[in-house]
Amino acid sequence: MKMKILTLFMLCAIASAHKITQLKVPLYADPRRAAELSCHFQMDDQKLHSVKWYRDMHEIFRYNPSQKPPIRLFNVTGIMVQGGECQVDSCMVRVMPPPVATRAAYSCEISTEGPKFQIARQTKHMTVVAMPDKDPTIIGAPKLVKPGEQILLNCTSDYSLPPSDINWYIDNDIQKPEPWHRTELSAPQPGGLRASWRVLRVSVPPAESGALRVRCEAILMVEPPVVRDTSAIITLYSRTQLSKYVSNRGNNMENSVNVLACVVLWTLKELSKVSL
Repeated sequence: MKMKILTLFMLCAIASAHKITQLKVPLYADPRRAAELSCHFQMDDQKLHSVKWYRDMHEIFRYNPSQKPPIRLFNVTGIMVQGGECQVDSCMVRVMPPPVATRAAYSCEISTEGPKFQIARQTKHMTVVAMPDKDPTIIGAPKLVKPGEQILLNCTSDYSLPPSDINWYIDNDIQKPEPWHRTELSAPQPGGLRASWRVLRVSVPPAESGALRVRCEAILMVEPPVVRDTSAIITLYSRTQLSKYVSNRGNNMENSVNVLACVVLWTLKELSKVSL
């Protein structure tokens, strides 16, 4: 008999318990615009005392319906709280993420009125990321080359946060960078976004014909990684085409010089932004 009474008491307690029914926190947040977080809860026969939002261990928002004003905002290092709204069964808060690639825990905590002041709490993580809008761009890839020739390619990624890392592939084989071929970064844009670029020198194998497929891969190192790529096909002259190649060689050399000049000018322009 005592066991039945205890079981009935536990069932009643569970039925009347308050709880968070849904916590919405974006997986990724763009530093150029506010992120919206929402917490939905169910009180049953309990009376709501307060709703609090935390970023990691720091309180950033509090809703207490018995106080005037009922909503208080707390700006902490690395985040700006723009505002929030609360209803009978939900509370929403808008935050402006910092222009730094960071990952933080956001928690919603609801509590009941006394004397028990029972608490329910849920947590989700949000990472500050600005995704690239476009695929990377390859500059300097001629349509036709002569076996044994050397060409210089440049791959530039779109602006993102964090900046993309760049890998080069030739026929699906990753190319190990030379010491001076490291990934370079542009000056920061609004929100801390940067473009990145990397040069690749290609030595076309001698006495070959066919085509080379070069591919540039821009990798955003988040969890999971975001990859965008672009490729170009470079055709190798056959023996029967060498005479045509010789006749057009002057034009090809002029084009190569122009491409290299464009790459140098673009790089100098970005470096000037940094110095300013």
